[in-house]
Amino acid sequence: MSAIHFVLSAICIGVANTVIEWFFYGFAFHKYQALTPQTWRPENYSSYTYSTILSFLFGTLFTLFYVKIGAKYVLPSNILSDCKLALICFACFSVITELNNAIYINYNRMFVVGKLISSSLCFIAAAIIAGLFYWP
Repeated sequence: MSAIHFVLSAICIGVANTVIEWFFYGFAFHKYQALTPQTWRPENYSSYTYSTILSFLFGTLFTLFYVKIGAKYVLPSNILSDCKLALICFACFSVITELNNAIYINYNRMFVVGKLISSSLCFIAAAIIAGLFYWP
């Protein structure tokens, strides 16, 4: 993967992650988030900025993960294989953490469902995008 492909992959994953999280957290499941107002900090420009920066950091780190590790375990140019890698990453890195957080943090159950759906789609989008930009 060339440097330009790496950067483009990280940017595309960051944009996809931001859009997916906005859709699920800010639109589809926001009404459930509003049921637990004591859990949430006030939203402002800086919180959105930090969240967007973290999305691009996720894009960079996932691209690095894909190049160094993931590409060895997927079939080249196979979106289904990329999705399998994404679901393994989701199961390893997200499911347990999100469910554990839900035990201790006062989230509404439907909001937890939204977080899990969002997280799985973020990993799927990241794996597909990194796979499309990865040319050995």
